[in-house]
Amino acid sequence: MPKFFVKNNQIEKDLIKIEGQDVKHIKNVLRQKVGEEIIICNSSEQKNYLCEIEEINKEYIKCKIKKELEEFKSNVKVTIMQGLPKADKMELIIQKSVELRSI
Repeated sequence: MPKFFVKNNQIEKDLIKIEGQDVKHIKNVLRQKVGEEIIICNSSEQKNYLCEIEEINKEYIKCKIKKELEEFKSNVKVTIMQGLPKADKMELIIQKSVELRSI
């Protein structure tokens, strides 16, 4: 099931408004229709919601929260192997590696 990320300002009570590039992806690539379900993650509070699409518009998609999902932790372990980068790319590699660990 597709999962999309939103911020606190996109959530109002039991409605979530998806904006930006995700709208095109949901409409054109996934071809989701009104009534279908998607998972939406509030990246600010790290909560997942099972939502039903209520309205598909050119600029936004409005979804109704059906229920809050339990936190899901993956037991997948990832090993990162890195060659010798050019210039100052090592700092970026370390930053992104730390971000992956915190997910």
